[in-house]
Amino acid sequence: MASERPIPHAVHREVVCPFCGLGCDDLTVEEEPPSMLAVRSTDCPVAHESFSRTPAAEPPRVAGVAVPLAEAVEAAAAVLAAAQAPLVAGLGTDVDGARAALALAERLGAVVDHALSDGLYRNLAVLQRTGWIVTTLAELRNRCDLLLVAGPDPAALHPRLFERWVAPTPAFQAPPSREVVFLCGEPLDATRGALFGLPVTVMPGDPARVGGAAAALAAALPDPSRASGAAGIVAGDIAALAERVRKARYAVVAWAAAAFEEPHADLTVERLVQFVRDANRHTRCAGLPLVGHDNVVGVNQVCTWRFGVPLRTSLAGGVPRHDPHRFAWARYAEVADAVVWVSAFRPEVPAFPAEQTVIALAPPGTVFADEPAVFIPVGTPGIDHAAHVFRSDTVVALHARGLIDRGLPDAATVLKAIATALPEETPAC
Repeated sequence: MASERPIPHAVHREVVCPFCGLGCDDLTVEEEPPSMLAVRSTDCPVAHESFSRTPAAEPPRVAGVAVPLAEAVEAAAAVLAAAQAPLVAGLGTDVDGARAALALAERLGAVVDHALSDGLYRNLAVLQRTGWIVTTLAELRNRCDLLLVAGPDPAALHPRLFERWVAPTPAFQAPPSREVVFLCGEPLDATRGALFGLPVTVMPGDPARVGGAAAALAAALPDPSRASGAAGIVAGDIAALAERVRKARYAVVAWAAAAFEEPHADLTVERLVQFVRDANRHTRCAGLPLVGHDNVVGVNQVCTWRFGVPLRTSLAGGVPRHDPHRFAWARYAEVADAVVWVSAFRPEVPAFPAEQTVIALAPPGTVFADEPAVFIPVGTPGIDHAAHVFRSDTVVALHARGLIDRGLPDAATVLKAIATALPEETPAC
């Protein structure tokens, strides 16, 4: 006789998912003993995988030996007190964890960066150089009548993009038809919109040349009859899309910079931003850069409001110095003599050189290429403890409540304890 599925211990409704920049807040999550979670309300692979990772707590380790938390904190402080070029990175944590990590970094005179900042900086580089016109997810949902998806489908990284923000009926007005166009997309992209009954046009082209397609579109806006082909898209299709943009009431150009694989991907973003600017001479148009896994947007917000500059900043010498190239974590890790790596959302820590001194704060069950000098298991925001995370569009901070208690400290608590354990005379490098 087949065994019956266990009766759920608890059902949590209207749960916020903190793992993706969409910030979906409608999940139903079932809790089953012992401390197991299962998402029942959506087939989103990000939500299913992330909420199901709840192994039992394990003790901290120093040089591979299990120790009490207080001893691990003291060992971490001793390492950092002697460091001359520390790096505080990873920073996959909630707002409170980010505040504690940046306070520790300021005390140490460390370089700070997020593990997933590459995609973020492809956007920020353009914002810093030229400015931009961007919108929010709510504006996409409630006002957009033409969504132009540029390059690789963002739904590959943000699976519920169409379900949550494109398919629903607008709240403020009903456009005659919300159309989705994939610029330099693939035929499989059509299934994203068709699944929700949306009219979809796929313009196949070279995703690595989507910036060129955007430039051709911008050139065709004043006079579509003079359009030229680009990125493998024929001139007639460029002209038709330019005319469609001109007739739109509210066009939105969306992209996921983290999916751009070509060199100098920030220049692709710059051409998309320029196209949005040019389109506003004819109609209302805005960009929608989609980022945000592991609260990278929230951590960058905290860094900016605390120090006046974004991530990839050195806090040595008492004055924040921002350099997106020099202080990218992967580059600076080559010269750092101690690394504090925070990865509270996922059990993933990069492989550092064998001689690198690493203090890792990550969920239980994390597998390391080399055992870190100190490993302190921490809880996952939105699972083990309440947390605030920022949505991809930067304007909304969401409160995710705790669901289970595995007896794990949150990252903020551990980072504050390490800072407290440092010698009072520890100078900023």
